[in-house]
Amino acid sequence: MQKILKTKRLTLRPLAAVDTAWLLGFWSIADVSRMTASIPARVDEDFVRGRIQAAAEGDEAQTSIVRMIELEDGTRTGVVSLDRTTTQEPFNLGYAIHPDFWGQGIATEAGQAILDWADGFVTPKYYVSGHFTDNPASGNVLKKLGFMPCWRAPVYSTARDEKADHLYMSRLI
Repeated sequence: MQKILKTKRLTLRPLAAVDTAWLLGFWSIADVSRMTASIPARVDEDFVRGRIQAAAEGDEAQTSIVRMIELEDGTRTGVVSLDRTTTQEPFNLGYAIHPDFWGQGIATEAGQAILDWADGFVTPKYYVSGHFTDNPASGNVLKKLGFMPCWRAPVYSTARDEKADHLYMSRLI
């Protein structure tokens, strides 16, 4: 499996132990964690190390492909992922971008890169994703990537410690 992906502006590489401090700070930003379902409001080093380890294991099993997003100069800007429970299920696209880099097209470029790469080996060629409805910017990214709205339902957000309105989306190629 190809480990490093490159785009015009970005490098997508596996998470590594050297990312622990950066991820700890990144995932501790309330505006980031509250827009995810699984990142808690309070993140500690054990949580981050567990996520890095799980990403490495998922890479081997082809069930969780998590990549750090870096600019050409090595500046970390966020994380993009494809997750699924088994290799027979569709991948769920996820991403989180540091607020310093919002509005620069990084989520769209990274999302397109990981989807293009996965299209080479994924079956079925069907992806799911979604966003909390109070995060329309994420919905715009998904639309640019070819995702279509499917249904709405409340989803529990660990950081919010409550359910929030969520729009599910899918992409079939």
